Parts: sequence; structure tokens; C-alpha cells
Amino acid sequence: GGADGGGGVSAGCFTPDGKFAVSTGMDGTMRVWAPRTGMCRHVFRLIDGDLGLTCIGVDGGSDGQLAIAGGEDGNAYVCHLQGKKLVATLRHFDHNNSKMQGDEDASDMRYVEAVAFAPRNVNPNWVATGSIDGSLKIWDLANEAQCRQTCKPAQGLISSKDKNGSDAVSGITRLTWHPSLPVIFVSYADGIVRLWDVRDGILLHAWTGGNVGDNQINDMALEFIFPNPAENSAGTAIIVTANDDKHVKVYEVDVASVIAAARSNLTT
Repeated sequence: GGADGGGGVSAGCFTPDGKFAVSTGMDGTMRVWAPRTGMCRHVFRLIDGDLGLTCIGVDGGSDGQLAIAGGEDGNAYVCHLQGKKLVATLRHFDHNNSKMQGDEDASDMRYVEAVAFAPRNVNPNWVATGSIDGSLKIWDLANEAQCRQTCKPAQGLISSKDKNGSDAVSGITRLTWHPSLPVIFVSYADGIVRLWDVRDGILLHAWTGGNVGDNQINDMALEFIFPNPAENSAGTAIIVTANDDKHVKVYEVDVASVIAAARSNLTT
């Protein structure tokens, strides 16, 4: 199966139980598929016009039935798969920002390029959205889908330059939550992986890999290792990034030590 209306398929994944596949399309639809038969079970028509959906996340909410799709219109759409209904529209992009109106280049900066639900043991009602403009937003679906936190690198921490020599916006490419802590790993188009505490929006750490600037991270994967799960530790994070410089970079991170060092620096 695929998208109709002349648009391609932009993203896809399986639901955690493996019973269904969910896809997003450049025709503005999210589709639910039966993998065994290839039949489309439901279509969520989320965006009208020429704009499409860019990314997808599943396994949200206390029942694991929520899916989220990021859009080129600056919104993210949360749908209940079993209930077959749109439950929230998250307006990541400020549509009232007059500086963006009528500016074709600027309008591209509103695309929501990455989405991810928080693990249920962190908070089943939280979801993160990341945009080409470099902003990470954390939403609380239990509180009228309000934005509870915005995280964005300070201008001095943005390492690349635009054509005028000014600090360039570093877009977000991937998001991954820690499985048990309210922190999130985020990869950016400047080649940096940043770790944010979503409770207060504090940047805890940034990994550059020794080469930043025009070195976009195209994909990021994380594996978390817990030597003794019974101890409820923060564990070790293995971060793998695929970069425009033709390198795959691997970071081994003692999560608890990184967080402790960041918090210590904030108090000194």
C-alpha cells in the first residue's frame, strides 16, 4: 500500500504489538495497515493542500494506542489508532510570527521533522516534537495538550553559519527518550547530539564528535545498557550517528555521570 494524491510515503513503523503498520505520506495522511494482507484499515486525513507529513511515532498514552505525525505545516497531530480519531493538534510553529509570513525560505523552517512519545514510566502523557528551526518542545497531553517546555540551543552554541555569516539555525533530525528518566537525546543538522532535561529545559551535555558545522546527522540510534536492572540506575547509553561527513560515530555515555556533572556546573 501507499499514499494517494500524488505524494510519496515519508515514514513508517509497526505498532508495538506488531499487529499493524502505520505510515505517513506527503499527501497529508496517516494510514493504518494490516501487514498480513496489505490492506489499509484506516486513513487519517490530517493536512489539506500541498503540504505533507514528515515523521511518525507510536506507542503513546497509557494504553499505547496513540500515534503522532509531524507536518510540513508546523503542526504535529496525535491520533488514537483504535478509536480512529484525532485527539490533539500540537502547534509547534508559531503561525502568528509575522516574520515568517510570505517568506518561502522561512516557511520551510516550520517543518516538524522528529516526534517521540515519552516512555510510560517517565510520563505516559508527554510527547516531544522537533523542528527544522532547532526548537524542541515537550507537550502534556493530559493538560489540554499544552506546551510545557521549549528547549533550543543559545545562539552562541549554534556552530554553523548562514550565507550572511550569522549563526545558522540548527535543525533537529532525531529524538530519543531515555527509558526511565525525563531526559531526551536530540541530534541536529550541525553534527551535534544534545541531551536535554525536559523538566526545566536545561542543556545537560553536547557531543560534537570533533567535527561540527556543515555536518548534518542524518540518523541516530541509541541502545541503553543496564548492568543490574534491579538497581534502577541511569545505565549506559550507546549513541550511533550517521553523518554527512561519511562517518558513523559512536559515543558511550555514563548517563548518571553526565547529568551529575551538568547539575554540578549549574550550581558553581
